This record gives sequence, C-alpha cells and structure tokens, in this order.
Amino acid sequence: MTPIVNASDVPATPAKCVDVFIVGGGPVGLLSASLLRQAGLSVRIVDVEFQPNHWGRGDWIHGRTLELLERAGLHQELLDTGAHVDNVQAYKNGKIVHTYPFVPETVDSKYPFLLCVGQHITEAMLQTQLSDQDVQVERPCTVTKVVEATAVEKDGDNERGMYPLTLTVLNMRESTSETVHCKYLFGCDGAHSAIRKMVGIEYQGDTTEIHGGVLDALIRSNFPGRKQVSFLQSDVARTVSMFPRENGLARIFVHFDENELAMRKEQFNRNTIQVEDIQREAKRALMPYRLEILGTMYWSTYIVGQRLASDMQAMNSRVFLLGDAAHSQSPTLGQGLNTGFGDVFNLVWKLALVEKMVLDADVLTTFSLERRSVAQQVIDIDKEVAGAAANSACTDKYCELIDQHRLFTCGFGIRYAHGPGSVNNRLLQNANSSLVGSCAPNAKVIHAATGKKVRLFDGVNLFTFTVLFLVHEMTVDTLAPMRHVIKWCESGTTQHKMGSAPHFAIITTSTKDQVHACLADEPDKTALLEKIRLDKLNQSQCHRGYAQAAASSAKHVHAPTLVLVRPDGYIASTYQDISCPTTAADQFLDQCGRHSSS
Repeated sequence: MTPIVNASDVPATPAKCVDVFIVGGGPVGLLSASLLRQAGLSVRIVDVEFQPNHWGRGDWIHGRTLELLERAGLHQELLDTGAHVDNVQAYKNGKIVHTYPFVPETVDSKYPFLLCVGQHITEAMLQTQLSDQDVQVERPCTVTKVVEATAVEKDGDNERGMYPLTLTVLNMRESTSETVHCKYLFGCDGAHSAIRKMVGIEYQGDTTEIHGGVLDALIRSNFPGRKQVSFLQSDVARTVSMFPRENGLARIFVHFDENELAMRKEQFNRNTIQVEDIQREAKRALMPYRLEILGTMYWSTYIVGQRLASDMQAMNSRVFLLGDAAHSQSPTLGQGLNTGFGDVFNLVWKLALVEKMVLDADVLTTFSLERRSVAQQVIDIDKEVAGAAANSACTDKYCELIDQHRLFTCGFGIRYAHGPGSVNNRLLQNANSSLVGSCAPNAKVIHAATGKKVRLFDGVNLFTFTVLFLVHEMTVDTLAPMRHVIKWCESGTTQHKMGSAPHFAIITTSTKDQVHACLADEPDKTALLEKIRLDKLNQSQCHRGYAQAAASSAKHVHAPTLVLVRPDGYIASTYQDISCPTTAADQFLDQCGRHSSS
C-alpha cells in the first residue's frame, strides 16, 4: 500500500507538538506508529528499555491478523520469513489422538493458516518501515506526567487548544525532561503500564498457581508433528506444546502442574524452574520419539494469569490503552500479539477519520466498547485452556476446548456486539442481520473483465470503506438498482461522508456469458464489467456467506443485498431493498458522521 504521507514531510528532530504520542516500542506501539503515519498523522514513539528485545515473546500471527496487515502493506516480509502451520495435532503417550486444521475449513480467506515468526522479526520489519519515514523509537525514554487541558484552554486557538494533552517526557540516558503537547496518547507499554497507572485505570484479575516454561531452540528430532502445532500429553511428563519457527527454530512450551513450585521446594530445596527442567519435560513428552536440543536461543518461565483493564480509554478519549497495557493472558493460544494488533486496527482508522473531520469524535468511545469485550472473551477462553493444559489427565478436555474455540482463536470468529441503546450502534447497524459486527469474508471470486480469480478486498487499504452489492442472478431488472448503487458510490456526498471513494464491487451468480448478454446494449459495458465479480467458485460461496446470512426471512434470500464494510474489515450494515438499496448505508454514515448527534 502506498503511504498517504511522504517521508520528507516528517521532521528529522523530535517535535514538541504531535498528533499522537506513543509510549511503548514493542510490536503494538510500532504498528500504531506505522498506521498513524500512513494516515498522515504526526507521531513520536518512546520506550523505557535501552534496546529492543531480540528473542522470545509473541510469535503467533493468525490469519485474520495477516488480512489486516495486508491492508496496511505490512504482511509480505513476515510471510516470506515465518513458518506456515496448517494443522493442530494432539498426542497422548506418543500416539496422535486428534488432528484438525488450525483455521476451520468454513473460513474463506487467503490465509487459512497460522504464521509462526519471532517477535523480534516483526518489530524489526515495523521499525524499518518507520525509519523510511524518519520515525525512530526514542530510547530510553518514558512519560512521567500527563495533564489534560481545561475546558477553557481547549476552546483557545493556541497550543493547549489544538493539543489538549501536555506530557512530561523523561530521557533516562541524559536525565533530562521535556514538555510535549499532543492530541492523543497511546499507552502500549505492557502489562506494567505506567500510562494505565497514571490515568487511574484499574488492572483487574488475578494470578494462578500455574507455571510454564518456554524455550526457543535448534532441535534434531524424528517426531512427525514438528512442522505443525502439536500438543503432547503423557502419563510420565507434563503437557508440552511444540511448533516450528523461522529459520528452522522450534518453540517449546511446558505447562507445569499447579503445585509445581511447592513440589520443587520439597524435592530439590528450590522453588524456581530451570532450563534443564523445561528440556527434560519436553524430551519425556515426546517419547518414544527422540528430541535432541542442539542450541537454546532463549528460555524463560512465566506464571499463568489473566488481567483486564477496567477501561481502555481515559481523559475524554484522548488516552488509549492497547495490547498488554489493557489485557494480558497466558501464551497458551498465542493471543497476546494478535489481540494487541486487533486493538490497533480497531482504533487507528476511527481516529484518522475523526482527525480528517469525517467521523464524529464520539465514535472513539466505541474502541473500549468493542475491544474490551473481545479481550474478555480471550481471557475467559485462556482460563479454561490453560487450566486443562496444566492437568496431564485432561487430554480430551484440552483438545475439546482448542477445537471448540478455533474460529475465535484464529481471529475469524471475533464479532463486535450491537444492540439498541448502546453507544456501539453508531458503528454497527441493522441488528436483525447476523452478519453485522462480524468479520467480512474475503471470498474468492472471478473478475468479470479479466476472467482472473481475485479476492473481494484485494487492494483495499485500512482507511477505506467497502461497498458490496450482491444481485444474485443478473437480469434486466437488476440493472436499475445496480446503477443506483454505482451513482451513490461515485457521488461527492457519499465520498465526503466516507472520507474517500469506497472500494466497490457488484457480485453476481451469473456466468460470464450471461453477464455479457445482459450488458450487451449498455453503452458503458466495459466500465460495468470492471466493477463486476462472478461468484461461481465453491458453490457461490460469496452469496451464501453474505446474502443468505443478511436475509431477514426465507423470502429475502435471493433479494439484492448491499453490504457496507468498515475499513477494519468488519461489517457495519446490510440492507435488502431493490427500490432503494443504499438507504441503510446512508443512515449509517449519517449516524456516525461529524455533525451527527449521539
């Protein structure tokens, strides 16, 4: 994707006034900075550490996350580097007992797999992209004070009015402080977030007695499941998870029993888990297969716990918490990085369009409403799965839970709530549709003009709405509503409400010959064919996924359906009305537009 802003527009020295100040130079902070720069907003990003982490931490990137990274043009290097994993396998005493695709087969996506790549590689890729725009993480620095302007100051035509937050930024290397003014503050500074504490948001939850060990290593093994995500349980060992990483590495998790530390203190007179314990349990779990550890690149231990911030925004939607600063859980299902990235993708497009004076500022309140509920689901699932993993006798329960939550875990099952009376309904409309608030399937279709297979959202960026018009079989009767939707999409009023021209496609179940026959007498036939996609793959999967789900009753199953998709790839509105198919979309844009009322 071509950035909206040129690198030459970014000042080479740190600015005293910026649109967004980001605290935390990990992947969530780096992605935030990258997307904000693409939106044309100025940023500064700081981190308390002297240098980036080079090993460990999050390394699962789910298919849904890859779809969103593609919208930002940040996916290819990760795809080229990481290990692609198709299946999940469960072993008991060396025998395989369960196997299933990591992404359910019902999901229509370009990325029906798990990508395993080290967090340090993700961070390096994002930092390189930022460096091209003259943005660097300032280290070691932190924010020690945040002050919001008063109501009177906000009305002023000066720095305090334009940049309502005043920060005190400490450079820890030089022991100097500076004052920075900004419009927004992103707290991406991890589970021990200083920003969260500064704005008085509670971090609710608890820590269990379940411990885990993790190591990244070069291994030699005859284990047949080493190229998949494998969960191994045994009568003589702790539960172990194992999967491949980039450059031939493997990551191994050992899920120790709840009473592990008490037992260790009694048997070995020590209460810490060592790397030798992790290696030994991994070898036991893989029996009768051989496991030889050639070199350990990284190892660590952790305590399983789940915590959730009481809110994810503060100071009148000027301060936002993202990633581990807002929610944390065990690494059992690789949710940390993906949930944090989900926070970023949810927030940045809204903030960009608010700053562009397209959306009303009140829509920023939907960030916490939408993302906190997702984080709560992640935590609830993690409690169940982590508890089952710590009990080596629960093989069936462990596998059942993993299978049950696969759709949500891989990101494609995430759905934002909507309902009457909720502030959230400003960005979601038509509660009668089971589609609204869910992930828009990136179905494979055929481009009518070229005959080539394409995906619905090919070429869409992170700041553009998508309009899909599903007409089922194309006939003379469908031409009028088609032209109505085209005229609406191309109108200056609609594009002003959306902030730009929408990505648009007409989707039909007709064949190429039927479409050409229907358009034979149309003077703009060539232009129309460019907009048309043929839904002739996988038994018209696109219509089955969109139109049938949008239908309020059986008689509406074959009615033309308009679907409005938000820039973050979630369905905002669906409507079926052949006489005026854009009514609901207009209502949606009006209710969340800058001059709307709450």
